[in-house]
Amino acid sequence: MKATANPNLGDIQALHLLPRWVTSAPRQNTDSATFSSGAALALLDVVVGDPSGILPAALLRDRLALEAAAACLKLEGRFESTSDIRDAVCLARAGDALGPAGEMFVRWRKIARVNLSVFSWLAQVRKLLPDRVAEDFSELGVFDGSPVAQAAGVLADALQRFPREEAAALMLADVALARAVGWERSVPILAAHLNRADVRAIADGASDARLRVDQAMIDACDAAIRNAADLSRRAARLNAIAPKLRTKGAGDALVLFLGHDAVSPSGMLSPMIQGTTFAMTGRAARRLCDRLVDLGVVRELTGRSTFRLYGV
Repeated sequence: MKATANPNLGDIQALHLLPRWVTSAPRQNTDSATFSSGAALALLDVVVGDPSGILPAALLRDRLALEAAAACLKLEGRFESTSDIRDAVCLARAGDALGPAGEMFVRWRKIARVNLSVFSWLAQVRKLLPDRVAEDFSELGVFDGSPVAQAAGVLADALQRFPREEAAALMLADVALARAVGWERSVPILAAHLNRADVRAIADGASDARLRVDQAMIDACDAAIRNAADLSRRAARLNAIAPKLRTKGAGDALVLFLGHDAVSPSGMLSPMIQGTTFAMTGRAARRLCDRLVDLGVVRELTGRSTFRLYGV
């Protein structure tokens, strides 16, 4: 019998969602939820570690960071939409205050960009945490068990010590998960799938943190895998049209689209393409974005006629 190749993102149909036996398993049963969350995480690990290079991993992390920011703002009693959050960050000028929404997104984005395989990762993470949480961070996350168990332990410990620092606790849980699995960077997945009741129950010590995290992990991995498959298809289309673009600097611009949830023509492409020394006029930047929209590989995200933002 011919051996079946290991699945990867090259086989989109194989990994565009979790198997039904994982998502439909009984979730109130601790053993069942634990098994299903482990299976879900194992499949997400295959997706995140895809060696084919199809997945735009930085873009996936950025988009999940946006969702995590929206979820954490909601925990704080704020209800900014993802559009509001994008505007707060993408339309701000250098030196402008970003406001609570923008600051939340920037923190999540920066956490997801920390390389957890380098010696300085701990110091980098500490800088992104509230002072009182950062001071005790060295004591957080010293847990045994599976990656999900470690994430649940860190989350419960952080929430019970700092019950009003939900975002920081969720960031630490994602970092613990990534370190336990062996990911180079954390993937923001838990925040968008733990509701206020879950977080408060864990903070109060009134509920089994592990069970709630297991339940959330199944949905979180399913959503992340679907998101990864969608972004992989979109990235493939974007890369396919690259040779058709005649605008100078277009290649550098496409790199930004594949690493950021949203791109502002006036802020990230003009007067200089972010991260490069290549100059681009505002008109050229807008024309490039409109061309990408016409080709069906980029979307305009705001619906506005001015101050537009674009994303894959």
